[in-house]
Amino acid sequence: MIYNSKIFLAVFLLFLLVGCMTIGRNFQTLDIPRIENDKTTMNDIRKTFGEPNRKGIEDGDLTWTYLYYKLNLLGSKHTRDLYIKFDKNGVVKSFTYNTSFPDEEIKPSH
Repeated sequence: MIYNSKIFLAVFLLFLLVGCMTIGRNFQTLDIPRIENDKTTMNDIRKTFGEPNRKGIEDGDLTWTYLYYKLNLLGSKHTRDLYIKFDKNGVVKSFTYNTSFPDEEIKPSH
């Protein structure tokens, strides 16, 4: 009987561990308001956020995406995405930041 309880506990703990997962790398959000279109460079972004999770091309311009997804088996999920588009000179042309983390407040930079 004790043996069965230990197996059950081990399976239950494994289930909990596997039931929670993250995708991407958690990145600093406090610096997002400091990103300025037509001013912040690719090197500035790399120094602040590290290497992007994805690189791509949109309308001929290089794009970088930073993402962090936290999912658990109970159905809750929180996501954070930073999408940056660079011009031909490696300067930020535009960027988009989205989050579903409840403790993060988004304020437009003006």
